[in-house]
Amino acid sequence: MLTSEERYDDIVGLLRAKSRKNGSRTALRFLSGALSYEELDQLSDRVAAGLRAAGVQKGDRVACLVGNRPDFPLLWFGAAKARAVFVPLNTALYGDLLRYELADSRPSAVVVEHSLYSHYEPVADWGGAPTVWVVESANSETPLPSGTFPFSQLRESREIPPTEAPEPWEPASILYTSGTTGRPKGTVLPHRRLVNTPWEVGRRAALAPDSVLFTSLPLYHCNAQEKTTLVALLNDLTAVFDDRFHASSFWETAARFRATHAALLTTMITVLYKQPEKPTDRTHGVQVATASGTPRSIWKAFESRFGVRIIESYGMTECGCTTLMNPPGAIRPGSVGLPLDFVEAQIVDELDRPVPPGTGGELVVRPREPFTMFLEYYGKPEKTVEAWRNLWFHTGDLLRRDEDGYYYFIDRKGDVIRRRGENLAPYDVETVLNQHPAVLECVVVGVPSELGEEDVKAFVQLRPGTRASPEELFQFASSRLPFFMVPRYLEFVEEIPKTANQKAQRYRLRGRLTGREVDRERTRSGSSPPAP
Repeated sequence: MLTSEERYDDIVGLLRAKSRKNGSRTALRFLSGALSYEELDQLSDRVAAGLRAAGVQKGDRVACLVGNRPDFPLLWFGAAKARAVFVPLNTALYGDLLRYELADSRPSAVVVEHSLYSHYEPVADWGGAPTVWVVESANSETPLPSGTFPFSQLRESREIPPTEAPEPWEPASILYTSGTTGRPKGTVLPHRRLVNTPWEVGRRAALAPDSVLFTSLPLYHCNAQEKTTLVALLNDLTAVFDDRFHASSFWETAARFRATHAALLTTMITVLYKQPEKPTDRTHGVQVATASGTPRSIWKAFESRFGVRIIESYGMTECGCTTLMNPPGAIRPGSVGLPLDFVEAQIVDELDRPVPPGTGGELVVRPREPFTMFLEYYGKPEKTVEAWRNLWFHTGDLLRRDEDGYYYFIDRKGDVIRRRGENLAPYDVETVLNQHPAVLECVVVGVPSELGEEDVKAFVQLRPGTRASPEELFQFASSRLPFFMVPRYLEFVEEIPKTANQKAQRYRLRGRLTGREVDRERTRSGSSPPAP
């Protein structure tokens, strides 16, 4: 097993050392091209020099609206070398949400992929006057938008790059939370945090000298940055990237890249498992899935079908991207693992009192080493203080811990539904409904009840080419769940709304009664409206 003992305090020092060591070896491979270690180092030097020549100073923000392509890491490392703060933006954003993140982070420079400029142009009046570079399209004849500059101008800069290295505590990036529960917050991450998580994760990911790490998650998210890109660079490996998640061709793409490790999240795992079985399910070469949110009900079956070993973990943008992780030699299915070395963890009640093993409560964490978690929510001191009350960071997630110290995820604290005196976790209901062969995925939320508290509603997306009636799904749930957990309402939807990182946007569904749902109580009385 490969376990790098090399430690770094910033991503600049990491890249320079690995460039000297690995030279022309491929570091990052994309559908649109590849970068060797020395190309990544040398070209990001040019980007850094170009940013400085354009007036970008230490501490300035540099926003990035670019997908999974080589230009993204060149800007990421180039901004770090210029000692600027990198602000990768969700490539699915447009309109008010994109305007909000630009106005909130106030970048002095923006780099936009040409195909995404239609997202940026309507909000270009967000309140700043940044220099805007555009990553050119494959068609060289496509003109650049007026007032912008070609990103190739930065890549080809002949200025002398900055030489001073960032300090471990300096802000390296601002990552916006995915907005599953409301308006995103800018999470400020120091340099040492960015290299600490990959070091810890790499020691638990069952790596080998020839490992190839594959992800189809977006590079603007900490998972693709820290658990794929930086784990690969730290351990002298190659990371490969799909442009986005394609369930129907996921394993074939992994095979084409010769991947040995793949990054997966909850929805991806469920959707992959629901795909029709194919001969390529076990011929891809992936040996390990570094996963988060694997449903216990399909854990072993997923491993058996696809021939992979799941190494489950838990993390947040704020507290290290990965905070808890199963040791590869002592995995417990259903558990998100043990705390990594850099962090302390506790389960507490509503008054922040530790609870005994087996009891559910909120997970709180704090670092054992400096600058290994986030520094603050950018421009939101009150939110920072609220999250760090009583000297612990409050994750907002409900977990329990067993007698051996393994942690088990229950649900988001704010997602728990209170129904007729009982608390229930949507995750438990979703796990059961997702076992129905016609269900591709579902989201369970609380909706207003005429009796007070809440009732349970399930939004269900069926697998293509299948049929199921609401009554059939109600009966399926009733035979497997306590009565108070069985949904009262069920609505079929064409697609579950998600972030680009494949997280369900619950806040868009919570409390929503549309008139299109089927009411189980009316069904039982014989007066249910027709199913959609």
